[in-house]
Amino acid sequence: MTENLFEPTVSVAELLPLFQCPDWLSVRLDPELSRDGRHLSEIFLRAFTLILGRRQPRRAAVSCVNVGGALHVMFDFSPRRGDLEHSVIASLAEALQELHNRRFAAEIRDAKPQAVDELPDFDLPPVEGDFDLLGLVTGPRQCSPVDVFRFAENAEQLEQRVKGRDGEAGRRIAQTLERLALSGLSRPMASPPGDWQRRLDTLEDSFPNFQQAIETAIRPHVALCAQGLPHRLAPILLLGGPGIGKTRFANALADLLGTPPPLFLSVAAETNSSTIAGSSTFWSNSSPGQLFESLAWGRAGHAPVANGLVVLDEIDKANTIGYSVLGPLYSLLEEHTAAHFVDQSLPDMEFNASHLRIIATANDLDEVPAPLRSRMLVFHIAQPLPTQLNTIAREILAELIRKMRVKFSAELPSALDRQIVDMSPRSIKLAMEIAFARAVMAQRDHLNAEDWPALRMDGATQHRRAAMGFTSS
Repeated sequence: MTENLFEPTVSVAELLPLFQCPDWLSVRLDPELSRDGRHLSEIFLRAFTLILGRRQPRRAAVSCVNVGGALHVMFDFSPRRGDLEHSVIASLAEALQELHNRRFAAEIRDAKPQAVDELPDFDLPPVEGDFDLLGLVTGPRQCSPVDVFRFAENAEQLEQRVKGRDGEAGRRIAQTLERLALSGLSRPMASPPGDWQRRLDTLEDSFPNFQQAIETAIRPHVALCAQGLPHRLAPILLLGGPGIGKTRFANALADLLGTPPPLFLSVAAETNSSTIAGSSTFWSNSSPGQLFESLAWGRAGHAPVANGLVVLDEIDKANTIGYSVLGPLYSLLEEHTAAHFVDQSLPDMEFNASHLRIIATANDLDEVPAPLRSRMLVFHIAQPLPTQLNTIAREILAELIRKMRVKFSAELPSALDRQIVDMSPRSIKLAMEIAFARAVMAQRDHLNAEDWPALRMDGATQHRRAAMGFTSS
């Protein structure tokens, strides 16, 4: 029977158009599979691919066939690396077969069929690893929505308080509260995507110099969130020189977390705390801060979530004279005070900001006040090693290809290894954008070494040409 595993009878794309079959996997699908059989076969194939995909076997095969209306799932892979993977996959195959066949039997008896997403109980061997088999099948569990906005007084008292404020401020507050009442006071908790473990591995490969932060803080946090637990990510401070990829990392992390794009707050550019905590009703142009805005209405076309990602950029360059932007951070970084955060433009209401993921960046730790440092996990992000820069450059090129939606090779000319050996990820990104544009302009679907700009993006001079470069701070 094993030999038949390698004799496909129908195109995978024909029966399962959304499943991307890897090169190392041979799939045999019976064209007589029922709709439920195809659905459960796809679940098994996705789990099988994810479990084995990180260490791609030399060969693997899956056969899903219909025998008298019953689903039979068979598999084989080589080399075998022990009994654990085989036992886990076998348990999953048995569970999916039982689910299909139980439903099939119910239909024969004209009984109410079992829903296809109700998995039967099945025993799994103890797993030592970082994949959640049930999560592969059912996806991450959803956290309950969070009551984000709260009023300290009842509706009548609140109305009287708002009416007692200055005319323009009172009208603006009343309009905001009315709009908020229509949108609801709770916000959903975003869950990581079903393939979060693969994405975490990709994140670590793409940002090798962030490995300590990923393994220490982010991986455990995402794993708990995938279990439907409202775990709070401890505030993180990424410490390192400019251009080492902190901004790219934050964007990639938001995609992994399943949240809207990060809310970037440039602390160095602020002269007061209004961006974070709003401006006081004392001022005629008082308005809410961006934290409230993102939690209340969402941003960038994305619906609001309670656990979005906020990046506080360059907190070591914050203005510390007068109305310091750092003031509200002392409350925001502590869980119990963040749960009762108040925007200065809306003093009659508090909101729960404790589920926000906070990532701060800095170049000089000595310039970050000690009370703030004590509230964050500090990770020193080093310049990537020369051997790691090639991987980063490939990922930057892949991002460009995805963004531009063009058919283009993700391979780099070997000659570029010498060019990028002492460059920062930021300068590689700037140079890659120029090289990519030159290749497309020349109507090529690949990069040549000549596409790489002769001027260094970090201001240093290339050996090929003695000319002044442009800088990027």
